[in-house]
Amino acid sequence: MKTPSDSDDVRVEGTEPGDCSDVADNDQDGLFDCDDDGCFDSPDCADADADADADADADADADADADADVDITPPPEGMVRIESGTFEMGCTSAQEHNGSCEDDEYPYHSVTLSQDFWIDQTEVTQAQYEALRGYNPSTYDICGTDCPVEQLTWDESAAYANAKSDEEGLESCYTCSGFGPSISCEAAGISTGCEGYRLPTEAEWERAARCGTDLLYAGSDDEDEVAWSDATSGGTTHPVAGLSPNDCDLYDMSGNVWEWTEDWYSETYYESSPNTDPPGPTTGTNRVRRGGAFSYSPALLRVSLRLDFAPNLRASNLGFRLARTAD
Repeated sequence: MKTPSDSDDVRVEGTEPGDCSDVADNDQDGLFDCDDDGCFDSPDCADADADADADADADADADADADADVDITPPPEGMVRIESGTFEMGCTSAQEHNGSCEDDEYPYHSVTLSQDFWIDQTEVTQAQYEALRGYNPSTYDICGTDCPVEQLTWDESAAYANAKSDEEGLESCYTCSGFGPSISCEAAGISTGCEGYRLPTEAEWERAARCGTDLLYAGSDDEDEVAWSDATSGGTTHPVAGLSPNDCDLYDMSGNVWEWTEDWYSETYYESSPNTDPPGPTTGTNRVRRGGAFSYSPALLRVSLRLDFAPNLRASNLGFRLARTAD
């Protein structure tokens, strides 16, 4: 190895500008200049260190952004992502303590949802429904376009889901025939495997309403905080998101209007339902509705309460919100 005295061509490394370089080995000791002690205070190496630090910071930021982007797709507008997982469904301790559980809420049981899903943050409004379907069936239209749409059948709700899927170029989850209020729909298959918009399964609805809690209502044990009931509503629906949300930032999952779900109703379904991704009975006469309504007492707004309703009937206290299986 040469030393500075071996040749006049060998330049001594120092602290003056130009003496050092991170791409040269002036003293030929086998190290780049800026790795040598003699260049420690050189402005050349200070600049190189700053550039290296900046590059490292940029790389770290890029890596962090890449990590954040893995498997995280922004939710569709107006929807909230609910993570897959296991929860207790049915007449849990909070519901039992209230003394109001019905026979069809037993037994409470562990349910695992294997896929994340998106669900509407609010009930579908009259304005949203009319924009896609061209009419507003609601009884309480004087309440305003931000009030939940109601007075519509299960089939009309499914038709709205299809219209929203069509608008965004997604697969339709229902097979429908007919037009307007006379439309008739059925699920094209197991709806959770469909990429488009659909009604939530009963299990998805309850997981979203509970949001990891065991509260009496969706977001609180005090109905006045989260739910319009016959005690507070003044006999009418109210604009969506007028009260506090639950922990998943979902509004009106207790009260305002009942919400259609995907499932056929069976009073004894919980006795034999699958513990993973329960799809509801394969056939039935009535569909499940959830959440209670402005015209019902607080006891009937509980998160585990189940009621059925004929899918071809309408009610002025019955609306819906949509779900979609997450990417």
